[in-house]
Amino acid sequence: MTTHKIFYSAKPIGSIAKLATALGFTESFLRSVSNRTTDYYTEFVKSVKGKDRELSEPKPHLKTLQKRINTRIFSHVKFPSYLHGGIKTIDPRDFVTNASQHCKSETAITLDIKGFFPSITTAQVENIFRNLLNFPNEVSALLASIVTLNGLLPQGAPTSSYISNLVMWEKECRLVSRFEGRGLIYTRLIDDMTISSKTRIPEKLVTKIIEDVAGMLQHYNYTLHPKKKNIFSKRDPEHLMLITGLWLNRGAPKLLKEKRAEISHGVIAATHMASEPDMIFNPKYHAIHATCSGKVALLQRLGHTRAIRLRNILNSIEPQFSPQYCHRISVVVRKFYAKGRVKNDLGSLKIFYEFQHKVSIVKRTDPILAKKLQIYLNAIRPQATMRELNG
Repeated sequence: MTTHKIFYSAKPIGSIAKLATALGFTESFLRSVSNRTTDYYTEFVKSVKGKDRELSEPKPHLKTLQKRINTRIFSHVKFPSYLHGGIKTIDPRDFVTNASQHCKSETAITLDIKGFFPSITTAQVENIFRNLLNFPNEVSALLASIVTLNGLLPQGAPTSSYISNLVMWEKECRLVSRFEGRGLIYTRLIDDMTISSKTRIPEKLVTKIIEDVAGMLQHYNYTLHPKKKNIFSKRDPEHLMLITGLWLNRGAPKLLKEKRAEISHGVIAATHMASEPDMIFNPKYHAIHATCSGKVALLQRLGHTRAIRLRNILNSIEPQFSPQYCHRISVVVRKFYAKGRVKNDLGSLKIFYEFQHKVSIVKRTDPILAKKLQIYLNAIRPQATMRELNG
């Protein structure tokens, strides 16, 4: 039977001093953040799918610190295959990989954890660092305070998705093993849980499955959302088998018809926008084109046939820079080159790759200039990568 336990593969960080070294920050800064966490966040309300959500975005220094916790600590965690949300691996796991696990299922049960992030406490996070990662108490307490806000897990922090995957490490693996023994498939995408079977699940077993999940959640003081329980059957064509936003009635994850139409309309709107005088030079158009491109990439990933046609349309209306702006980029790239090889720090790398991106757009307007600028950038290319510095 496949193991469903979560493992930490690195050596535990044994002191605050070693933690500071590992994360590249001073001990005094780590303690400052820990003692005055609220000073390092910007809180705001954002409408998501028609509902207002309270988000807490860490300010730049804390965001950098939390990203390093992800890449220098959480990157050493071995996540079992049933977890999908926010896990960055060679093959990233997301809502598509989550739904794919349930392809060709006869029955699927979808459940949702009510108010998941705000239900995760600092004490529960400290338990992760102390008992799963085996960090000493002082290090665990400090890290837990750095990644939580007002005693709870904030929505908007880079570390929150990783923590949401880890917080049920003691009980969830046992539940998954029991389900597997019954021939069931279990996955979780942050707060969305899916249990499916290649054969029909009897009504009594459906009830027992939901009770088992609710019992596990109760151990952590979490509850199921009463209005987000669904039982799907492949035999019911009127009730699409919808898992993390994708429908599986034809055996492979697909976008709903409405979503596909929405993407097509977005591309059409972009073509109309591109036809306006000088619009292809407009930063607003650049942003809209990038958004459309990302959505079409999702269509391609899911094998929708219209993706090829939409991609060809987008390729024919690619954003460009005006000759004047190309000249400005030429000037700043040459000045950047004159400073010598790029430093191997995060800020310098971000500037370098921003120039690299802009030169790739210059190529659409002035290929000869772009080639010259690329030579300058190649000559000062940094030795480190963004991944290495974050990691």
